Amino acid sequence: MKNLLPILQNIAQHLPDQLTDADKETLENIYQNSLQDLDHPEAMFGFVLAKAMRQHLSGGQSNEHIYLQKFEIPQIRLFELLIQQLPLASLTQTCANALLIQSLTRFENPVLMDIGIGTGMQIVNMLQKLAKQPDSQIKQLTVVGVEPFAEALQTAQHNLTNLLLPFEVNFVSHLALIENMSFAEIERLLPTHYDTLVINASFALHHIQKAADREKVFSYIHKLSPQVFLLSEPVSDHFEPHYGTRFRNAALHYGLVFEVIDTLEITPKEKAALKLFFSREIDDVLGQTESLRVEKQYATSQWLQLFKQTGFVLQKPLQSFETQEIQGVVLKVDLPEHYAVVFKNEEITNVFYTKPFQP
Repeated sequence: MKNLLPILQNIAQHLPDQLTDADKETLENIYQNSLQDLDHPEAMFGFVLAKAMRQHLSGGQSNEHIYLQKFEIPQIRLFELLIQQLPLASLTQTCANALLIQSLTRFENPVLMDIGIGTGMQIVNMLQKLAKQPDSQIKQLTVVGVEPFAEALQTAQHNLTNLLLPFEVNFVSHLALIENMSFAEIERLLPTHYDTLVINASFALHHIQKAADREKVFSYIHKLSPQVFLLSEPVSDHFEPHYGTRFRNAALHYGLVFEVIDTLEITPKEKAALKLFFSREIDDVLGQTESLRVEKQYATSQWLQLFKQTGFVLQKPLQSFETQEIQGVVLKVDLPEHYAVVFKNEEITNVFYTKPFQP
């Protein structure tokens, strides 16, 4: 695969409008040859990249090979693998949840707004740990979940309302993309009385397609005056419009993710299933047309710039966590303005703990 990457990178520099017949033939050969050896890690990654590039050439239409069905596993098992086995996800959640607990525990009637709550499993895990805090003052917690997928929101409702906790939990759900909501609509989701507001967004806001909409959402969050705005995101500039540059960024980021997956003590079929989960993202980053792409991750510097231009101050309230290293993946706490999950000296995910600047 090390020999294939420079070839694919060279082809990517010619996409979408300067591809030669020789480029197309080379791409097709890489795709077909890799397809025959998907049990080999390098071939799998080459196949995933070549597949996305072919999809881009066909105008964003997916032509995934039926052979990949042999790697399918139940969705619930896939999410278990992501959260419980993949250290990139588990260390990010360890960091974020510890910061959420620290932010909520000393209040009696707090509100936690989760943007892109999904099925609510991060919040469930956090609440179960929060319930064990001996110094917790919480009597009633309101969870406000904003989510664009109805099925996920229904699952979150079920997961949160079936918890047995020493405090009351009220769940307020709202089906929407946060960037399509007005400030008044967001504000109306909050209860009349509460003693603090914490806002969490985990792996959701990079789906906002336009930079202006990201700035608008951040300005709305600032206007709500939360005690804390906590953001967890993958690290790679996939907002980049130039295809060749975006390919290089994606190949580095997902190449490291695939390497981490290969270190896990799970079955080969489960490793392949995890890789195919991330291949859906690669299909979007490198396969979709610019107008339809939604996987538009930012690099660290881009998030930092957005925080600062919308009036947020970055802080680092915790310097240690219950787990900070798993199989060579490290949660770094010594960075000046954020936490990061790092593999081979590359940041894979970030966690930002911020407060609105109050002059």
